[in-house]
Amino acid sequence: MPDTLLIQLEVIPKGMKYPVKIQADEEATVREAAKQLRQKFIAFQQKYAAAKLSEQDLLAMVAIDIAASHLRLEGMNDTAPFRTKIEELHNEITDYLKGQ
Repeated sequence: MPDTLLIQLEVIPKGMKYPVKIQADEEATVREAAKQLRQKFIAFQQKYAAAKLSEQDLLAMVAIDIAASHLRLEGMNDTAPFRTKIEELHNEITDYLKGQ
């Protein structure tokens, strides 16, 4: 069974720390994710300073931004159209060779 860790991640600068239970081999990835979240939070905080948004509103905006980015990347990695085309070409070649 993989080792699990309970780590504390600070998401909001100078804010609360959140306990997260993760697999030991995921620690670096999770810490990097928290770091990127903090950086985006600070960027949004500066960008929307005049609006005086709450930390909760800023976190929601960051979550939407990250989710949208994730969906864009998923779309870029969708291989279904390629698999469909390869299957079509395979069928055409197979049909051609059967006729020979």
